[in-house]
Amino acid sequence: MRFPTYILASLMLLAPISLLPAAPVRVNGIAAKANGDVITMNELMIELAPIQSVLMAQFPRRGAAFENQLKKQRDRILDELIDRTIIFTEFKDRIQAIPDRAVEEEVEKHIQRRHAGDKALFRKYLKATNLTLDQFKIQQRKKLLVDIIRSQQFPDLPPPTQAEMQSQYNEWKIPNRDRSKDVGTYQKIYLRKGLDKESTLQQAEKLVADLKAGADFAELAKRYSTDSRAAEGGMWKDVPRTDLNPEFGYIVFDLGDEGIMGPIEDQYGITIVKVKERKFGPSKPLSSVKDEIKRIVDGKKRRASIEEWMKKLRDKSPIQKMIQ
Repeated sequence: MRFPTYILASLMLLAPISLLPAAPVRVNGIAAKANGDVITMNELMIELAPIQSVLMAQFPRRGAAFENQLKKQRDRILDELIDRTIIFTEFKDRIQAIPDRAVEEEVEKHIQRRHAGDKALFRKYLKATNLTLDQFKIQQRKKLLVDIIRSQQFPDLPPPTQAEMQSQYNEWKIPNRDRSKDVGTYQKIYLRKGLDKESTLQQAEKLVADLKAGADFAELAKRYSTDSRAAEGGMWKDVPRTDLNPEFGYIVFDLGDEGIMGPIEDQYGITIVKVKERKFGPSKPLSSVKDEIKRIVDGKKRRASIEEWMKKLRDKSPIQKMIQ
């Protein structure tokens, strides 16, 4: 199995993209400093890489829209890493109070969310990002401490109502489902890239325009698609998410778009897709995640106060960003 595109991209740091400094950047270079602690480019790229990978697939020509979206996401992630670092440096003496069981649960959540439950892919992710499992667990322990410290600020809140709990659970259950059990049905036109990528991309863009103007997807798939389902009008029925590469799986199951999506680029070709049905994997019942849902509800109620608290922490914390 090949390394996921987003891991390779994170290691190469995609030097041509204008949001990165003009000079070459080492993987262990410094992205920012907060309270004297360093946030490395590697930490930033590990967080950014899955989003970057999807954007690369969505914007095969890259261009200004791609760069703007990528910079927006990078800045958001860097600000969050800075906030985490500030909180951690203030409260790091409490780190050992985080139980090992909670850390193991966070690792499992990561495997479900980022790797659709595939532990072999997770191990390759660790190798590609030069992390040991113990180092990864240390990262998760720090994140947990930050989340707990945030949740403990301004504790005098009325308990959530049943309606608030149910409403929040309804938001929580889809993103926190067992993604390895996702199954989708979609129509697909796949154009294999030859030596002339530009002509393939132009053809894909014309097909997208035709489809959006009302052309029949099945007919165009039979005529132009080069994959094994072309003769069936490009129909792929009940495909497990685990059979798809991570970027395409995200586009099919997580973007929520019911229209024509594409052109979407991968290593070998360009895809146009229309999702017909998504069958999501199961989620844990509300009864087993009440504490987590309560923390989310409380956190939303505290958000304005927490932001004011964070501003005070930022104001007294020396912060230096190394990338603009």
